[in-house]
Amino acid sequence: MIKYFALIIISLFPKQFLAQQNIVTYLGNNGKETLYDVLQISNGHFLACGYADNLDWILPNIPRSELTFQGNINNSLGSNRYGIIIEFTADLQNIIRVVHFPKGVVEDIRMMKTNSLPYESTGDIFISCNTSDTDSNDGGYIIAKLNGNFISNLPNSLIWFTKVWAKSITKEAQPWDVSSKGEVYYVSGEAYGYDWSALYCLNQQGQRKVVKNWRTHWLKNGNEWKGTPAANNPFGSIDSVKYSGIVLKIWGRCELRSWTNEEHNATLADGNGGTKKGTWPADFLFDGPCDPSNPSASGPGYNGYSAEACCPVFGLTSLVVDRRNNDLYFGMSFKSYAVQYESPDFEPAVIAMDSTGDLRWWSRLYHEISPSGEINISLPDQYVDALAIDYTNNTLVVGARCHGNNTQNFWSGNQVASNPSAFGFQNRFTGNSGNNHVSWLGKLGLLNGALKHSTFMAEYAEGTSNFGVPHPDDLLDGWPDPNSGWPNVNTTRMAKNAIKVSSNGAVCLLAVGRRTITTANAYQKMVKPFYGGLSAWNSFVRVYNTNLEKPIYSSLIVGAWDTLTQNGGDNTELFGIFKTAKGVVCVGRQKANLSGESLGNLIPLTNIPPWGVSTPENETAIIAYLQDSLLFNQTDSIANPISIVEIISDEILIDVFPNPSNELVYIKSNRPMGNTQIQMLDMLGNTVFNGAIFNDELNISAFSSGTYIILIQTQQQVIAKRLIIIGR
Repeated sequence: MIKYFALIIISLFPKQFLAQQNIVTYLGNNGKETLYDVLQISNGHFLACGYADNLDWILPNIPRSELTFQGNINNSLGSNRYGIIIEFTADLQNIIRVVHFPKGVVEDIRMMKTNSLPYESTGDIFISCNTSDTDSNDGGYIIAKLNGNFISNLPNSLIWFTKVWAKSITKEAQPWDVSSKGEVYYVSGEAYGYDWSALYCLNQQGQRKVVKNWRTHWLKNGNEWKGTPAANNPFGSIDSVKYSGIVLKIWGRCELRSWTNEEHNATLADGNGGTKKGTWPADFLFDGPCDPSNPSASGPGYNGYSAEACCPVFGLTSLVVDRRNNDLYFGMSFKSYAVQYESPDFEPAVIAMDSTGDLRWWSRLYHEISPSGEINISLPDQYVDALAIDYTNNTLVVGARCHGNNTQNFWSGNQVASNPSAFGFQNRFTGNSGNNHVSWLGKLGLLNGALKHSTFMAEYAEGTSNFGVPHPDDLLDGWPDPNSGWPNVNTTRMAKNAIKVSSNGAVCLLAVGRRTITTANAYQKMVKPFYGGLSAWNSFVRVYNTNLEKPIYSSLIVGAWDTLTQNGGDNTELFGIFKTAKGVVCVGRQKANLSGESLGNLIPLTNIPPWGVSTPENETAIIAYLQDSLLFNQTDSIANPISIVEIISDEILIDVFPNPSNELVYIKSNRPMGNTQIQMLDMLGNTVFNGAIFNDELNISAFSSGTYIILIQTQQQVIAKRLIIIGR
């Protein structure tokens, strides 16, 4: 069999036909399979990771590579599964290979990250994997670096891995990210408990490293020192410090607190026209600064909050690194107690530090002190579920969540001090039912934390009324405008640490809701409340425009339920999403019961690839590639607007050589073709040559250095070859 390349020019796709390219399918067999994350690499291929009980569903001709590693990964309480990465072609029609751990070594491959900027050439690939073992054996997860990125080298081993002891929300959320240098920030421990939790940084070799301006350092002699910078330790040398951390615990600690009265009593801007008291985000819990040589923790603080006695450990649930300068942003919550109301609570904070560990700013995401000077209590529990960077607009995207509602909740979408014309798709929490979790999105300036845009994401409750007028935008398909009326909303929770941002700042996410608003261009729609059908719990994918003013795409991916009985839905989970030039790729699973029976009805399927299956058995992986003209954005191409898809044929073989070159190249075939008609394109899709060549020669001396595509027209087909022209 002879392989050749077929060309797809994304910029020439008729946008009205993009929706016809949707792919929604199952993957697997009668074992359990789940896909957790998806990534497009710079040759256009997709990587999807997760786990499988067995590999019997992989066709014999598909290459497999088992990862090797030095050392021991502790997973003695595991489920005897394979942690897998599947490489797909750019059109998702073929599986190229499967890379996996030996069976039972890890529970899954949960996340994949690179040290490259979004939509630039793929750098090194890092992964995290769940493990199941005792606390003493570092049960939790591992972080590892692969020895290949599927482009320059195919991975077959781990360069290094680090065991991360984690449980509770820390294990579930796996907050970690990688810098452009290949350094990894991560959280170990538990959240909202008694034990331990800390933020660390790994160097390029996977070892904990010194962070100059963090305030806790472990010395090479085994002692711990609190202070900054690290070189000011009692031995007066940076060489005396083994590694640094931020300890996320109150008892015996002074982390995330002011150490002087001046810092503790400072009144600072809150990023949205109000103010807050305290230079550090934990100051509000305490009645004074903390002396690191004699830590104290008395409260309450100035606005009536004290630390909750039950839970001295904070919960750091999300973090992200700016690949341009390696600044660090992390989101967390403090278990707190509102003394005046005798009410336990969780209060959020988003924190920005530069690459040396210096504090830049922090945000509470609501007014502690209103613009009029009123000191506020915010009784809803509030958490940070995801962070991402909008590189185009220099903002930090914050995905947060509240449990309950009162007058002080997350900032409204239409009350933005730095942007008076801002207007969110859903400006506020509506209705009279506060006992539920609803999500919130905000964009904060990277340099100062100022709020730029925000919206709540709270889907309608089943059976509610008090809807407002229909939304005036036809894209919203006649759904009630969330900013009119006062309907009850229902729990709406976004997937943890799964937000992606497109090249123009559009925000892509996955979530679970009830009466979910779907757009007119949705692949799978929700029945509208006034049509009489019942909703069902559902997983959905949504893309908001850059200003969070409206969804440009919102679709369910759930079993097709009976709208009279609600039976058949509430049976999918979505975990990973990636924005491409044509749409979004989402991965997850259809759930099963303890007997191994797939739950609910089938999701609507379309264009099932050769490797796909039409019927789920047991817990079954889901892959959906949803495309639409409103999602089309050529600059969301991971490499360039031209995608080369490898396919199999026994037709004509073409060779272009020498390659690279800067003068003459020869175009040879395994069959006679006579005078050869070719077209030459640059990587923007522009035609730079179109005509016949003679004696198989093409003179390229007049063309600029770069990568080009040569299209060779034969009687049977058009064949595409890459040509690299080098400088003189």
